[in-house]
Amino acid sequence: MVTVTALGGEQAIFKARFVDQSSEGMQIKLNSGLEVGSLLKLEFGDDLMMTEVSRCEPDEGGFSAGLSILSCLQKSELERLRREAVAGPASEA
Repeated sequence: MVTVTALGGEQAIFKARFVDQSSEGMQIKLNSGLEVGSLLKLEFGDDLMMTEVSRCEPDEGGFSAGLSILSCLQKSELERLRREAVAGPASEA
């Protein structure tokens, strides 16, 4: 399972599941439709992804969405970047 947060006006959170993934994009299935062009944050395991909806269509009682991957980051890396933003870069020993 993946947690999907729709970014923009009103942030909405959905649960979805992966169907397929390539180096340029992925396909997920979820219960709600998504607007083409909308930005999404995906969280799963230790990874975060920023994606853009390239297509979304009804599929067997739910929706199938194609997403373009904009960026990918591990949560541990995000935490390091947060610490550096507050305290400055860690000095090299």
